[in-house]
Amino acid sequence: MELDPSTLDETSIYNFMMSTILPRPIAWVSTVDAGGRTNLAPFAYFMGVCCVPMTVLFCPVVPPYPRRKKDTLCNIEAVPEFVVNVASAACIDAVNLSAAPLPPGESEFDLTGMTPVPSSRVRPPRVSEAAVAYECRVRDIIEISAAPGGGWVVLGTVLAAHVDDALLDPATCHVDLHGLRPVGRLGGGAFVNAASDTFTLTRYKTLADLATRR
Repeated sequence: MELDPSTLDETSIYNFMMSTILPRPIAWVSTVDAGGRTNLAPFAYFMGVCCVPMTVLFCPVVPPYPRRKKDTLCNIEAVPEFVVNVASAACIDAVNLSAAPLPPGESEFDLTGMTPVPSSRVRPPRVSEAAVAYECRVRDIIEISAAPGGGWVVLGTVLAAHVDDALLDPATCHVDLHGLRPVGRLGGGAFVNAASDTFTLTRYKTLADLATRR
């Protein structure tokens, strides 16, 4: 079956994308508004972009009517900095709770009981309970569409990264997957613990590597 997006309504497109683009890592984004009030919200449109400079992106979508922009987007337009806290199984209940539609200015840190700690390079705090956090300065905000079903791409340059000492191999900078237990978003209300069902494959990096499989 071939689907033509121009013939589908927003809900159908959302359901199709969310049940096929998966698992999606969750960026637990902390920001502050112009008055310094904190916000904490999860985003499952999230990915690394490149290493030099270290860059990440996340995508806030248009919220339900009557709001036009999510608080996170409004905050980074006023204070162009944010922290991506990696969502893990240890914090997943708080991550889910922080998606609740609080009025602007009310803090999800208070709602979830998570602990804000000062960042070293940016004004928004990071989540103390998160094992990994990226402090970012906004590089660009790209508007795809401000209409219902639309959204924005927020690109951030990473100025500093934080990681639990117990999870990091200092020789390679690999982070222990089973210690981190990152959570991914699936379709509907389903999530997955990314450390619970893994396997390893050998990457073929050269033509000589390919010759070994014959």
